Amino acid sequence: METAKTDLLINSLAKQAGQSVYPSPGRLGFMLALGSVTGTVVLFAAILLVLGARNDLSAALHEPATYFKLAAMLSLAVASLFMTCRAIAPDRKSASSILLVPTVAIIVLRAVTDQSGASWLGASEYAVISCVLTIIITAALPLAIIFGLLRLGAPIAPTRAGAIAGMLAGALAATAYTITCRNDSGLFLLIWYPFAIAIVSAFGAAVGRRILAW
Repeated sequence: METAKTDLLINSLAKQAGQSVYPSPGRLGFMLALGSVTGTVVLFAAILLVLGARNDLSAALHEPATYFKLAAMLSLAVASLFMTCRAIAPDRKSASSILLVPTVAIIVLRAVTDQSGASWLGASEYAVISCVLTIIITAALPLAIIFGLLRLGAPIAPTRAGAIAGMLAGALAATAYTITCRNDSGLFLLIWYPFAIAIVSAFGAAVGRRILAW
């Protein structure tokens, strides 16, 4: 009798597991990747609409500095996307921070090879404020979407998962911002882009600690 009850309970739990409304980690990862690509395109469009492209964009497209910025932010977005996907499920090992090495290498290479003489404070007195605030503000939407997807998973380190989510959102926003950014100094890229992304990441960690805990 007890065996029959046990079998019945096991079958019931199995059916409930198969009918779960929550997507699998693999599906969540796909949704994150798709959302990241779509989000970047939307942010590009929004920044172009609100701020417009840099007035010397045609000339900038022939300058290595433009592609250093784009490559650095894209590599950070890809690395943080992979790290976010690894943070979704409790049975997955955390992705190593070694994935950030290519981003650091690109930024440092740009800084040490920059011979433009451009100021580390940017092309105008408002450059730093504009850069930092634009990245933070435009990161808000992708961060909300990423958190929504993370809540469908089961991250075992909510603070870390939130920080990684913030880094991903910041990287997506920074990637989109490169189309309007006129600050080509290697030191500007070294200091202010990471600073803005770090703020978003810190905010993500604080929020993640609360809403991702289970």
